[in-house]
Amino acid sequence: MSDVWNEGYFTDVGYTYGYYREINPVFQRFCLLINGYAAPEPQGGNHCELGFGQGVSINIHAAAIPGHYLGTDFNPAHAAHANTLAEASGSGARLFDDSFEQLLNRDDLPQFDSISLHGIWTWVSRENHKIIAEFARRHLKPGGVFYNSYNCFPGWSPAYPLRQLFALHDRYASTHHGAVERVDQALKFTEALLAANPNYLKAAPQLPERLKGIMEHDRHYLAHEYFNREWNCMYFTDVVDALSPAKLDYAASASPLDTVPAVNLRPDAVAFLKGIEHPILREQARDYFINQQFRKDLYVRGARRVLATEQIERLLDTRFVLMQDASTISLKVKGPAGEAALQEEVYQPLIATLAAQDYRPKTLRQLAADSQGIVYPLLQQAMAVLVGMGAVAPCQSEAAEHEVKKRCQALNQHLCQRARLSKEIETLASPVIGGGITVGRFQQLFLLAIAQGKKKPAEWAQAAWQLLGSQGQRIVKEGKTLATPEENLAELTAQATEFGEKRLPILKALQVA
Repeated sequence: MSDVWNEGYFTDVGYTYGYYREINPVFQRFCLLINGYAAPEPQGGNHCELGFGQGVSINIHAAAIPGHYLGTDFNPAHAAHANTLAEASGSGARLFDDSFEQLLNRDDLPQFDSISLHGIWTWVSRENHKIIAEFARRHLKPGGVFYNSYNCFPGWSPAYPLRQLFALHDRYASTHHGAVERVDQALKFTEALLAANPNYLKAAPQLPERLKGIMEHDRHYLAHEYFNREWNCMYFTDVVDALSPAKLDYAASASPLDTVPAVNLRPDAVAFLKGIEHPILREQARDYFINQQFRKDLYVRGARRVLATEQIERLLDTRFVLMQDASTISLKVKGPAGEAALQEEVYQPLIATLAAQDYRPKTLRQLAADSQGIVYPLLQQAMAVLVGMGAVAPCQSEAAEHEVKKRCQALNQHLCQRARLSKEIETLASPVIGGGITVGRFQQLFLLAIAQGKKKPAEWAQAAWQLLGSQGQRIVKEGKTLATPEENLAELTAQATEFGEKRLPILKALQVA
């Protein structure tokens, strides 16, 4: 692939089809609010994603949240795919294959309420960092939100040489043109180098284990993650400085669990950080205690703190919904400080209330009324933990939900039809949360069967097996391929039964089914 337009970015294979909730403006608003910052209502605004990959996230948000969506990814194959999703939903999203510089120079752009980049900053040049900052300076509204995620130091420091070895082998010694083969060659070279016991292993003895973990990943993902010409891993404060020309203030993490010190820090670390007055220095010092490798940062153009009373009122009026069957939610949470047990007397009543009335969304005010005896600060922390775990999601307004319902249905129908052929996209759009929820391929096939009027799990399984069997596909269970039609149908029936009992009620509450 020519470097004339790709600027050294790995474009030999398409990027993965992942969905990232951190780009969801509804989710961003919640993260800012629990950290005490004013956050604009996302509905009806203008939202931009820079480097949207295959376009899954931007299209789910464009379908699921009222407003106008615009984005770019300079790989034309990505942009073409993203536009097929936009056409399917009828969202009107404007999706280009412009470079960041070309987008900056357009004269037909609005002022944005949010600009988001997920996993882009590390893999573009320092010159593009300046262009991104200038884009935000020109096009982000005062009070607008800027989301940026990136690999960072100090966590990456010990393993940084691995990436260097991958890239150098690909540049100087690769004998293949195919992306998968090139990645495999570089991995084997690095594995052999470490096996020869270089002195560096004395300083970084964990490298072989780190390499082993890397080698388990999908090769297409690794190509995009490690094999770009640019790989600018940075400290948090370096990124703060790079974005300062855009008048962006660091506000909060887009990881709600970061608001819970006990999950992330030992008591001595909490005490030390409390003694640091400057917020930027305190945040950078925190990365050393966490050994942070990847940051998810929310900036605001003119960050404004709200009064504690206003924060409480806004959170009390926010609706929340369960994303998992209540019986499957773990009462343990893992963080950098280790595993913590959640207080059953706090979390069980909350989960039970959220599961009541067929999982219908409830405001935090309703949850508080049904959880008498739980003081508000503990209630807010519990919601931050449940959202951080992915067990619960904040919702948008009911008016917004009704406005986008048909767009979500159209996009989901398109995605479920695609599931007949592959499992590329395993996310569907929910008008309730304004974002995506993971729905596996077989579950999407069950939804198609339900849409066709089939009522029972056995019928859903039969419809799915007719399709899979005609394609010569077989189910793999516990590492073993099921050989006979009877075995495959029995497994699908078991999965369909569990889907009907545990997953379908959630999808109905989210208006996905």
